[in-house]
Amino acid sequence: MNRYRRVRNTAAIILFSIAISATLFGCAYHADLTNSKPELPDTMILDKLPLKAALYIPESTRNYTQPTDVSRGCLSMHVRGNFGQLFAATVEGTLKQVFEDLTIVRQPAAGAYDVLVEADMTEYIYKAGCMGNPGSYGIVKGNIRAKDGNGREIWRSKETSKRSSFTGRWEEFVPESMTSLVGTWAQELTSQPQIRQLSTLKPVKAVESGTKPKE
Repeated sequence: MNRYRRVRNTAAIILFSIAISATLFGCAYHADLTNSKPELPDTMILDKLPLKAALYIPESTRNYTQPTDVSRGCLSMHVRGNFGQLFAATVEGTLKQVFEDLTIVRQPAAGAYDVLVEADMTEYIYKAGCMGNPGSYGIVKGNIRAKDGNGREIWRSKETSKRSSFTGRWEEFVPESMTSLVGTWAQELTSQPQIRQLSTLKPVKAVESGTKPKE
């Protein structure tokens, strides 16, 4: 009788373990970024640049939808959505607050603007952890550079990736992690002497003062 009970108890434990394993390993969780909004860094602390700027973001970035999932462990997490559009909107919204005038261009052409900024996202990596997502993180990788009106590169950021630890919901976390990189770029860009001096090189309009400017 005791032997029967031991066998029954062992079987119950095995069945319970299988059920738990199926729950943990068999379930896949999905996060959809369709309704996610870009998160902009606080640019109020930045000095606005009195420049006419153009921003070029390649189509490869705008169409980026396949992030790299490096999750390992108990739960399968699938984060889907247009990562590229979120990234592009973050850059655009930030630089509109940085420059006096910003035009989004589809082709990088020099000459019509004081400065041309080129930005791209090369990869988004995420890791989903276990039990409330401990150890989860996101890594956004990208590049940004600026050219003067003659097409010469005058600045390129050495900051090409940012890793952020998971907080909140994935739908909120992904835009926030992009902001961490773009915000760093904005601070660097506005502090570069070679960019700031472009405003001093702009031709000064003649002021109507009753006297004609010298020929």
